[in-house]
Amino acid sequence: MLGAQTEADHWLEQGVLADLQGKDAIPILEKAVARLKDSRKEMDRAYDQIGKLIQIEHENKALPEHDAAIERILKSHPPIERVSLTNTRFASVGLGAGVAINYGPIGSNFRQLLENLQTDLKILQQQADRTIEAFIPVLALAKKGGFAAIVLSGRAPLPERIMHSVDQTMVYVQFHNRACMTAIAADMQVYPKGLEWIPKPP
Repeated sequence: MLGAQTEADHWLEQGVLADLQGKDAIPILEKAVARLKDSRKEMDRAYDQIGKLIQIEHENKALPEHDAAIERILKSHPPIERVSLTNTRFASVGLGAGVAINYGPIGSNFRQLLENLQTDLKILQQQADRTIEAFIPVLALAKKGGFAAIVLSGRAPLPERIMHSVDQTMVYVQFHNRACMTAIAADMQVYPKGLEWIPKPP
């Protein structure tokens, strides 16, 4: 997801540079759109995988010690930055206003943690769809040249959509990392209970 998004940003930058140099930017920009679509597909796969984890958690009983450990960790966890559709213009960032930050709870238990991850990913999917939708008409205009002018003028929503999409993808990845670290910390607190099957060192 993040890798494809990063590559899309790279090709977008290269497309702007090519246009500034009077070169044909379309093949390069088409690569950017393709990688954005790849990132969107990876979001779908991640959403389904989290859904499977929620189903497993629902159908199976966890170790009481593990539940207690993860709930204890989550209870002391401060609010974290969560994904939001609120957009921020380049002008606001340039004036030092920064990007709007949306803080929210990480979750009170493992089930809620997974549900929050899935909820935020759903928002990120919507943002990705908006970005791709904003790119398509601009790509058609770029065939006539002047793509860099379109981007820099602010006449099209694409620049803000791209910026926000990148920013919120990073926010989600950080949330996902926090969730993983929380689960691992709980595993370590109850080890070896429930993990007796793990091979022991000689």
